[in-house]
Amino acid sequence: MLKRRSFTLAALAYTARHRPVRDDVPRATSLRAPVLRRGFTMLELMVVLVVAGVLVAITGQQLSSAFSGNSRSSASRMAGAALFQARAIAIQRSRTATLVRNGNTIMIFGDSLGTRVQLGKTLDLSQRYSVTLAGTSPSPTRDSVMFDSRGLLIGTVTPYRIIVTKGTKSDTVCMSGLGNTRGRGC
Repeated sequence: MLKRRSFTLAALAYTARHRPVRDDVPRATSLRAPVLRRGFTMLELMVVLVVAGVLVAITGQQLSSAFSGNSRSSASRMAGAALFQARAIAIQRSRTATLVRNGNTIMIFGDSLGTRVQLGKTLDLSQRYSVTLAGTSPSPTRDSVMFDSRGLLIGTVTPYRIIVTKGTKSDTVCMSGLGNTRGRGC
């Protein structure tokens, strides 16, 4: 059995005035339908692009300096490896070996029955890593160091240095008179 309810006229008028309004149903008093906004305005897009540009400018400089540091340290490792290789060739063949730095290139020469022969490829560190090389010799463009059959430097008492420079920063690779190669502390 259904129970009957009784309402007063004031209660019906109150519920009619205060019923919830739904947005998806057009009202009789409104002349135009509600506008649904999708997408972004030009102002919002410009703000996002400006913020992204500032972030790229800040981090881009740090990334480029990190990459230049990597190429400088790679070139230093190549120069140190060339020094070590020239010394190893001298010890292995029991003959003199010479490392020649001509500008930004490094070549290794060995003695083959009194004839000077280039061993391996010419390393052009300027082309490969965009670095400049300097050495410790009277001639700033041409520099060479010789190893005897025991792997000792010939004709020098001071350590031989190759300075690898990129931009404003530089690394130094040293070879002591006894043939020890060091990348730091020389």
